[in-house]
Amino acid sequence: MVLTELRSVEPFRKGQPDNVFVCCANSEERCLGAVNRFSNYNFSNAFVFYYDEIELEAISNLKLLESRLSLLGPTRTIRTAEDDPRDGIAELYMALKSLLPDPTGNIITIDVSAFSKRHILLLLKNLDKLGFWGSLRIVYSEPERYSSNLYLPMSVGIKRIDVVPGFVNLQSLGKPLLLIIMLGYEGDRATALVHNIDPNETLLAIPRPAYRKEWEGRTEEMNKNLIKLIGRENVIGLHSLDSDEVAISLRELLVSGKINMLSEKNCCIVPLGTKPQTVGLYYFWREHQGQFEIQYASPFHVNEEFFSSGVGKTWLLHQPSNPE
Repeated sequence: MVLTELRSVEPFRKGQPDNVFVCCANSEERCLGAVNRFSNYNFSNAFVFYYDEIELEAISNLKLLESRLSLLGPTRTIRTAEDDPRDGIAELYMALKSLLPDPTGNIITIDVSAFSKRHILLLLKNLDKLGFWGSLRIVYSEPERYSSNLYLPMSVGIKRIDVVPGFVNLQSLGKPLLLIIMLGYEGDRATALVHNIDPNETLLAIPRPAYRKEWEGRTEEMNKNLIKLIGRENVIGLHSLDSDEVAISLRELLVSGKINMLSEKNCCIVPLGTKPQTVGLYYFWREHQGQFEIQYASPFHVNEEFFSSGVGKTWLLHQPSNPE
């Protein structure tokens, strides 16, 4: 599909409510982005996730989401752990099995703006498992701006590195290890990943183009030491917003070239970049399950002085393929 800006969020089927709306509350204003753009929007059921270690700003945004959504239909909050959201996803999983026993012909709109990247992958996988892939509409709001001191590290240290549950490599481990890091604004975290995983080969993926022209080059600056270590010839570009383009680029890089890297190497992909890139990574994983693994590195500490503010554009990343 063509990446589309949403100036308003309306029911997917005109005159009919979406079956389910799912979002997440956090301290960023953009967690309200899709809700602020509702236009004659309604739903049959809504679910709002929030994380255990919730901040004061997030509590305020959670209350705003609850109050606005509850005016439109039944709304349930789900508390879960950011590092391991499987319990919360299981709660949603059981609710949807009860509410929508027939997975066909439904519309489930998900605003992924405030979900963690690990959460996005696990959420999409479980909805896919229930048969809802053809029912999903995925939207995303970008931030308006980042903190003025852009080159302040976004996070400090790595608490743990592990495979995202269910996204494992089932191929022989006797092949050379290729590590692909989708880079964000956390150069120290990405560098620590390389040292801990110790791959035979590393590729660094820069968001290209960036969300905005004036943001071009920021990711390279935040990761300049790692790029110098790995070599600029090992830097590739992945679209920052277009999830379909991300999947296409990964396919061309790893499958369609002269060498099928998924067959010749053990591939590990780590999403530290944008959330639309993470959605595109899931697209690619759907096509090649068990042929590579997705790992995630949880930061030891998030730098509170590095923050986003405001709500930028809202985008349609994915739309239903089998609505009745």
